[in-house]
This record gives sequence, C-alpha cells and structure tokens, in this order.
Amino acid sequence: MTDDLTPYLSPKVASILRLFRQYGSIETLRSAHPEITDEVVAEVTAEAKRAMAMALARPAASKRPAKSRGKALPGGDAYQLKITLRGSKPPIWRRVVVPADLTLSRLHVVIQLAMGWDDCHLHLFEIDGQTFQGPGPDGYLSDDMDFLDESQYRLSDLANRERAKFRYEYDFGDSWEHVILVEKIIPAADKPKVMVCTAGKGRCPMEDSGGIWGYHIKLSILANPKHSDYAEIREWIGDEFDPNQFDPVAASKALAMLEEPKGRRKGDMTD
Repeated sequence: MTDDLTPYLSPKVASILRLFRQYGSIETLRSAHPEITDEVVAEVTAEAKRAMAMALARPAASKRPAKSRGKALPGGDAYQLKITLRGSKPPIWRRVVVPADLTLSRLHVVIQLAMGWDDCHLHLFEIDGQTFQGPGPDGYLSDDMDFLDESQYRLSDLANRERAKFRYEYDFGDSWEHVILVEKIIPAADKPKVMVCTAGKGRCPMEDSGGIWGYHIKLSILANPKHSDYAEIREWIGDEFDPNQFDPVAASKALAMLEEPKGRRKGDMTD
C-alpha cells in the first residue's frame, strides 16, 4: 500500500514509511535510526492518513489514449531538457538535448545515462495526469497500476511547448522522482548532430540508499566521522565517493553511443 500512496507523500515521509516496512516495527526502526523522534512519527502518521484519504478518493484510472497537447512538432527539431532530482539539496540536475520525436522509452534510457543510474528497477512517466510505463530490466511490468505503453508515445506528442513539465519516477521502493522541464525548443538547423549533456550538478545517489531522504541521512553521517554508523556507511559507499562529482563530457559520450532504432546511427539526431 505504501507504493500506492507515494504520489501523495513528501519524499521524507515516503522514505520513512519504506524504512518502517523494511524494519517491521517502529521500535526496531527507531533503534536503528534514533533521528526519527516522536515528533517525526506523529508527522508521518498524520501525512499517511491524509494520503490514504486522497488515494481512496481518486477516481480509477483508465487506459485511454494519451492526450496530445496541440500539433506535433517537426521530427527534425530538438528539445533542451532540464532533469532535476526532486528533494535533492543542493539540487542534483542534468541538462540534455534530445530529438523532439524521441519516444518515452528512449527518454528513459537517456535519463538513466545522464543521471548515472544503473537501470535495475521499474520506472514510469506521468504527463498531464496520465501514466506511461515500460518493462523493467528483467522484462517485468508492474501489474498494480494502469498505464500506457511508453514506447508508443513521443515527446513531441505530449510535451510540445517550452516550459512544459512532467514527472519521471525510478525505483518504486526508493521513489527517485525527477522533474523534467522543457527549457527550450531548438530548430532543426541549430541542433547538435548527436544527443548531448551540456551541463549538470551533483553525483547521482547510490542505488538502494533509501530514497532522497535516506541518501541525505547517509551524507550527514559521512560528514561526521564520530557518528556510530560512520564506518559502516563509509565501507558501503566507498572511499572514492564524492557527492559533488559530475562529468558532463562523460555523460555526453554515453549518450552519443546510445544504440538507436534501425535506420539511425548511434546517438544520431538527424532526419
């Protein structure tokens, strides 16, 4: 039920509820995480009740055709997108340039490469109140939600205006939510020849680190060598971990080598 409530919860509360599910009882959880005080427990309980009420009141979704926001752009145009990991402080973000006619299934791969994820969990897009999903790394599709096939829809069908925003979620357990902003529409004559990552800040969090709130807790522990969990977290993360590290050149090289469907060269953005 926790995953069903995720859209209605703050990242902090969603992370605590996932930890509660992991530890099985509030006593065990608080023993492992003394920073979860009585006040935090009360906050989580109140928000969870509100979220449950909202989830129960929401109408059931239907597999209706996706809405197109106006006339589709020419396939030769490109989009400049800003991808921001919601709740990250300081913000972890990437700026990429991709074809306007890129399918959502290809955009998923672009996000994984640009951010630095390992693509080992399920994911979804939410655009204009509609959910789009593709198979996970093992070919498995979530069967607990209604969704449209992401491989059948393109950016130019669904977000074809500047300043359009939509949501991408990766790993329904940790719930890494990303806000995708269409910053700029680039005419075909001015676009780069291959997909690129032009800028970004911050290293991608480690997989399975407890969502953005759990990740921030781990960073705070690493900043305090006297913390009782410091040695364990340091061993798990490794000595080379730098939360500020990001190389847009390396990300661009990965995007340029991305395998494209038949009929296009690797990373090609030409017609």
